[in-house]
Amino acid sequence: MPMFFKPAELQSREVKPFEGFPFGLSEGSIAGIISTDELAETAFLYHLVANALKDGPVYHIGPGTAFSVKLLKRLTEDVSNLYAGNVYSLDELVAALNVVEDGSLVVVSLFPALLNRSAEGVVEVRKLVDGKGLILVLGHTTIELNELDLPGEFRRLYDLPEIFEALAVLRTSSYRGHYRLNMTVLKAPPDHVSSVGDHSIPIDSLIKPLL
Repeated sequence: MPMFFKPAELQSREVKPFEGFPFGLSEGSIAGIISTDELAETAFLYHLVANALKDGPVYHIGPGTAFSVKLLKRLTEDVSNLYAGNVYSLDELVAALNVVEDGSLVVVSLFPALLNRSAEGVVEVRKLVDGKGLILVLGHTTIELNELDLPGEFRRLYDLPEIFEALAVLRTSSYRGHYRLNMTVLKAPPDHVSSVGDHSIPIDSLIKPLL
């Protein structure tokens, strides 16, 4: 007989890209992140990976997406827990998730570019995240985004966003050399439900080492 239930437990590990980010992600969580410019993606991605490397392995995968270890080492010297690989379809992503270490952070860049995406495939990803206690961040960077229909955009890009714990759009703005990360959080983990809405966070100190 299939085992559907297990004791409910507090999740002890939570990752954020930096202090002041409106929500964190615990083991067994999926986040869908859309960045509308490369600087927003870079600030989020590299600080998230740098913070997570302190607590265990981190995997960065995508369809030929370049990840700069040289840039990451401006934030953290020890990158021995970082692993990278390429996947080009949802089936290959599922195969990759089957071999990563349980409880790891897995970041997938350009998720909507993967071939053979489907709601059924996203459910299979969901099952692996639950079973292995992964923290999965599915990202995409695009300048073509209908800001008037963000729920529709997440459905178009992520197929079944309802089964994600977090959905957010990231943008950067600058004025006279000062930078802000502007966010719209459409969905947040239960512990951070108060973060749903718009945020504007000063990020000068976070951006400086990356430029």
